[in-house]
Amino acid sequence: MANYVNLVFCLCVSSFFLGLIVLMPVLLVLFASPSSPSFSINIFDDQTLNMTKSDDDSNMTIHFDLKLKNENSAIGLHYPDQLNITFSYFPNVSMIVNLADYKLDSFYQGNGKTRHVRDVVETNSFPRVLDGTDFIAFRVDLVGSYRYKKAGTKRHKVELGCVVGVNVTDNTKMQSGFIKLVEPGLDSKLKKKPPPDYAGAYR
Repeated sequence: MANYVNLVFCLCVSSFFLGLIVLMPVLLVLFASPSSPSFSINIFDDQTLNMTKSDDDSNMTIHFDLKLKNENSAIGLHYPDQLNITFSYFPNVSMIVNLADYKLDSFYQGNGKTRHVRDVVETNSFPRVLDGTDFIAFRVDLVGSYRYKKAGTKRHKVELGCVVGVNVTDNTKMQSGFIKLVEPGLDSKLKKKPPPDYAGAYR
């Protein structure tokens, strides 16, 4: 009986250490080389679009759904600073005009969790079509930082963006659903207000 108990004990100990040997490389990969979070956005979803400016229009409303996903199943994420989301548009290929800014307060995101931020922003002006086209080329930029929930980690800066085109003729989006925010993000050299005599046409 004693020999049987010893045999079972040895088998259990062997299985435990074998399991550690198998899991150790996986755990090392998960903790030593964690993935960056992913960000995507859906604007104008379930919103009646009217991209034709009337004489009474001075601004417009943008409905958006920002999706933030922690791609790590073993590590949580802290967003220690505000996330800044900027909505802009291109009146031409060499200029970008700010429409609205949105700030998301710092928060913690658990292992493998996805968060949706659904909200509305009102623009400070009405966007113009991209010169020579029937499209309004909207730009969404996200700037912020994150750090992994483990000892000794530093902040990682995030600068991502995407372009969303809307046809003013039939009020349809060029891309449907969520659009991933990718690098390069900020078109900082283009961020300037148009001159007062800018002749871009409204549609």
